[in-house]
Amino acid sequence: MKERANEDILNELHDLQARSLLSEIKRKIAEGQDVPPALFAQANKFLKDNGIDRAVTPGDSTDLLAEEMPIFDNIVQGDFS
Repeated sequence: MKERANEDILNELHDLQARSLLSEIKRKIAEGQDVPPALFAQANKFLKDNGIDRAVTPGDSTDLLAEEMPIFDNIVQGDFS
């Protein structure tokens, strides 16, 4: 029976995966390309799987994104006119 990879190897693999995801996102942005939703989904899953989350604080990029979202208070369920 083969031995399991030691913790150093697993940590290195984890670090490589995180850096690779970040590098690919930064590359797309630097080249003026849109970041594919699938790449963001992969990064989000990686963060979620590793228990990484944070609250939105006023003025940060997540808060700025929320400001761009439409408000649907005037739509009654079933009335999309």
